[in-house]
Amino acid sequence: MLELLLIPVLIILSFLYVKFKKAYLTQVLIIANFAVFIFYVVVAQIGSPMAYSMAENLTFMPARLGEIQYLPSIITSMFMHADPIHLIGNCLVLYLIGLPLEERIGTRKWGIIYFATGIAATFSYYIMNIDSGSHLLGASGAIFGIGGAMLVLYPRDRIPMFIGPIFIRNAPVWLAVGSLFVIETVLVMMAVEDNVAHIAHVGGAMAGIILAPMLVKHELAEARKVLDIDVLRSLATTEEERDIITKVENEEVEDVRNAWLDQFFTTAKCPACSRKIQRASKIKCECGQEYGLMK
Repeated sequence: MLELLLIPVLIILSFLYVKFKKAYLTQVLIIANFAVFIFYVVVAQIGSPMAYSMAENLTFMPARLGEIQYLPSIITSMFMHADPIHLIGNCLVLYLIGLPLEERIGTRKWGIIYFATGIAATFSYYIMNIDSGSHLLGASGAIFGIGGAMLVLYPRDRIPMFIGPIFIRNAPVWLAVGSLFVIETVLVMMAVEDNVAHIAHVGGAMAGIILAPMLVKHELAEARKVLDIDVLRSLATTEEERDIITKVENEEVEDVRNAWLDQFFTTAKCPACSRKIQRASKIKCECGQEYGLMK
């Protein structure tokens, strides 16, 4: 029975490490997934009965959900993987999508989204396969949940991403994640049977799309605020500054737009006293003047 404590202990240790070492939960969970897989391979190679116990009790089987002692498999199945390709593929996508989102919304909210959407993905599979004796395993449902959250919160952000076999270094989220979501939805509608739980992917993504805006209201509201270009134009006194404001107005990539704004405020001066002004949600000057930057 000791092997059944492996994943719960790893989850607890992961959260403790994140809390006290100020690490990213994304990275720690990737390590935890690799640790579980390596442990399983080792006990399987030496012929230990632990391997059979892990495969039977840590993966999710819809037909066994009524057994109270089997309920933890809803979570533990998210840490079990069928083979190295399954593991590496999931962890790679988790890193590419999960880390940028965790940096934006914080570890606590990210962790809630990850585990909540992973559970939602499992129940999506259960609803469609109530009496099935098949085993559901892998982190992909939760990963699609993170992807759905990223899609609804920051669709124009750019991330490195695999779209099928193609690696794109700087893909917009709406393309990278949106295309995967569309593909999985089509596969579900076509009832494709290829040993992949496509319905869990769709369920996880939908859960992320629904949950993220409720959980990250403040960040979403900030992202939707619009720069008041007229205020910026009133502060531009040189041709170079006016040219920068035009670039800010036309730029759709947030990081690039912020870079142009930073450059603008290295030279911008207060119209009232000609002192250098500081950029914030309101532009402030030492003389007491304030100019609203967002509308």
